[in-house]
Amino acid sequence: MEALVTTFLLVFMRIFGFFVIAPVFGRREFPFQARVGLALFVTAIIFPVMDKMAYPNSVLETIAFFLKEAAVGFTMGFVVFAIFSAVFIMGEIVDFQMGFGIVSVLDPQTSTQVPILGNFFYLFVILIFFTIDGHHVLLDALIKSFELLPPGEPVITGNLLFCILDSFYAMFEAGVKMSFPLISATFLADFALGIMARTVPQMNVFIIGLPFKIVTGVFFLIILLPAFVATLDLLFNGSYEMLELVLQGMAGRP
Repeated sequence: MEALVTTFLLVFMRIFGFFVIAPVFGRREFPFQARVGLALFVTAIIFPVMDKMAYPNSVLETIAFFLKEAAVGFTMGFVVFAIFSAVFIMGEIVDFQMGFGIVSVLDPQTSTQVPILGNFFYLFVILIFFTIDGHHVLLDALIKSFELLPPGEPVITGNLLFCILDSFYAMFEAGVKMSFPLISATFLADFALGIMARTVPQMNVFIIGLPFKIVTGVFFLIILLPAFVATLDLLFNGSYEMLELVLQGMAGRP
């Protein structure tokens, strides 16, 4: 009986650690009680099919096992969160180019100011995420983590740092690439304003410049939304692949 309780708690710690920070599940709008309940529900599904695993032999070893499982789940959620944060980087870059850099909104999750388009894109990503059943794939990856790294197994941290750094690199790269079309559109708007300023000197470019850039940016944003959805599909696949690489790194596999 004690072994069953220990196994259940170890599985729960990893799943709960994942839900603490993972996209969608880790947001403040998703209540803490709901995270605990969802973690218990997923644990109840996984627990009966768990294979034999190593069990702690002392109280200190039990605490170490619990902390390790929570750290594994938190690391998995952090990697996926880093990939999804690319939309915030994209929004911040585009905000600055379109003239929204002086305006921001309050993010209830972190109680900090976030860019308007960054918040819009993040909510849009969540909508697309549920539309394409991304949460099913994410939970499937979480379940498969128990095959790659069973509870009680030692964590190899040799390649883990490089995997996490790769996730940060992928986050910034995706953010810059997704923002490039809108940056190009605002650059063309600046170019057009420069030509108008030279051809019509009496026109006050500083007054019409900001509204013109905003209208241009929003126009191209509407046009590029379908392409943005296709890019999100690639971003989701990249987050799942990065998550698998991190798990293989923790398991000591090449």
